[in-house]
Order: sequence, then C-alpha cells, then structure tokens
Amino acid sequence: MSSTIEELYKRYKHLSIPNQYTIKEAKTFLMREYSAVSYPIKEVAFLLSPDEEKRLDTCFKLEDPEVLLNLFTEQEKKDIEELKEMNKQNPLNLEIATKSEVEYTRIQEGHYVMVFFGTDHEGKIQDVKLLGHSQKMFDLMTVFIGVDLNQSTLDNRDFQEYLRALSNLGYLD
Repeated sequence: MSSTIEELYKRYKHLSIPNQYTIKEAKTFLMREYSAVSYPIKEVAFLLSPDEEKRLDTCFKLEDPEVLLNLFTEQEKKDIEELKEMNKQNPLNLEIATKSEVEYTRIQEGHYVMVFFGTDHEGKIQDVKLLGHSQKMFDLMTVFIGVDLNQSTLDNRDFQEYLRALSNLGYLD
C-alpha cells in the first residue's frame, strides 16, 4: 500500500459503508462471497479456549477449494505448501493426536478457514477469531469489527488499521 493514511481517509469519507457490521450483514456477505457455512459453536468448541467459547457466539467455515485458492496470497500458498511438506516428514500420530491437533493441522495446511464472531446485544460484531492464515480474511474481519464513529480519527491506531484494511480489500481504490 503506497497511499498515506490521510489519502485513505479522504477516500473513506466518500464511502457509505457501515462503520460496524452486524452479524447478519457479515453472514450474508460471507455466505455470498466465500460460500461460508455456518456452524454451531458447540460443534467446534474444541478449537476455542474456555474464555473464547464464552465471548464468541457465531462460527463460519470456508472450505470451498476455489474460494480458498483466491483467498490466500501467493506467499501464503507457498507457506502452506512448505508446511505440508514438513508435516509429511513429521506426520501427526493419529492414534494419540487430539481432535483439535488434527483440525489445527488441517487449518494450517489450508484445507479450510474458520471465522468466529462475538456480538453485542444489538448483533454488532465486537470480537473475532480467525483460524487459518489469510491476510485477506484478516482485513475483512478488521472491516467487520469496524471503528465506532466517535473514534474515527486519524490519531486512532485502530482507525488507521481499519483504513488500511479497507484499502487492502480494494474499497478505497
């Protein structure tokens, strides 16, 4: 990104996007754009710490091969291939591995990405957890969380990250 924060802010002011997304908006977007599938938290709680299980209330899995192909950058794809090769040399012992170890290995190898959300009483996204390395998905989660309008100032680091995420996703082009 070669644009300065000030340039990004000028472009941002001309947009009419929500500063904070609701879980309903995120769900619609993820299902439409990424063929995401909704999962009950209880089914995937083994991937969360007890504290995360209390804070997070919604989960989506992205596993469509074409979606994943477009989700990862070239460097991320290269990193995944290197990790797969390392895992072939040192395979997980499935007789003693836990369910979470098996699934974390599958996530690291790019078989799927999990996105968890925590919402407030109005359904606005307050917290996210991303399992699977994807800068694009990280930027999208940053946009979904957004920044409170009162905090949308150039001296706020969270707002700067929000602007960078919007730019990385092409919204400020």
